Amino acid sequence: MKKRSIISLIVFAGILAACGDQEAESLSATNYESKIFATDQKESLDLQETGNEEEENKEESNEATEVESTQETEENVATKKEVKEEPEENSTSEAVEKESETEEEIESKEEPEPEPEQKPTYETIHHTRGALTVDGSTGSTVQTDAGTFTVEASLKNIQTLQSGPIQVQIKSASKISGEITEPSLAGVAGENVGYIQLDAIVTNSSEDSVLFYLDNTRLDSGSQSFYANEMFSGSGRGYGDLQPYTEHHITLFYMMDGANVGDIYSIYGLTDAPTDQASGATLGDPMKFQFSFTGA
Repeated sequence: MKKRSIISLIVFAGILAACGDQEAESLSATNYESKIFATDQKESLDLQETGNEEEENKEESNEATEVESTQETEENVATKKEVKEEPEENSTSEAVEKESETEEEIESKEEPEPEPEQKPTYETIHHTRGALTVDGSTGSTVQTDAGTFTVEASLKNIQTLQSGPIQVQIKSASKISGEITEPSLAGVAGENVGYIQLDAIVTNSSEDSVLFYLDNTRLDSGSQSFYANEMFSGSGRGYGDLQPYTEHHITLFYMMDGANVGDIYSIYGLTDAPTDQASGATLGDPMKFQFSFTGA
């Protein structure tokens, strides 16, 4: 009995020990599984946090991308707008230019350009200069058909006068002395002569005929007065009928008639006043001029 009881106790103890071992094993297994489960949970949480962070990062990057794309879109829109506005401005300016050109064309068609004024053509008339004509500079001796002459003094391009439509250019004035060898002239003027030769151009710029007698011009020197000689002054009196737009080249001779030509220095001249040939109305004032042979 005692042996059985002891054996039963031993068996029971063994069973208890076996049960304890099994419980220990199950506890250790349970603890192991708990550790694994905790580790898995932690890894899962870590993965979830990592995923959340990635999603947040993605959202932030997406937001940044969206902001950038929005800015780019706005810039593109602004650029396109500017590009569109520029052609509009250009087209507007072109339209204005075309419109102004069209207006100018219309105006040019409506208002024809005035024709340029045509300057009148002047007729040049060279009157007979006369047998006593001498051309030369101061101090020169000139032989002509009329005789031998010395130019005591000569002035060139002296003065231009204007009265109404009449212009007088005094081209030259010369003091001349000489001996006439042509018998017909010597019989009238004498063999030895002294005179002043006056060369002038008279222009009528009017479209009407004008009466202006340059050969009526009086020359004064000191107390002496001289008038143009009718016989020696070319074709004589009659230079005054000046047709429209004509230029008359006239030579006049003032004989000293006893005065010494060497004593003549200062000359004062006075012309007639020009008048309208048709009406007789005065067209200007008498013209005065003055020159001196001193230093010529």
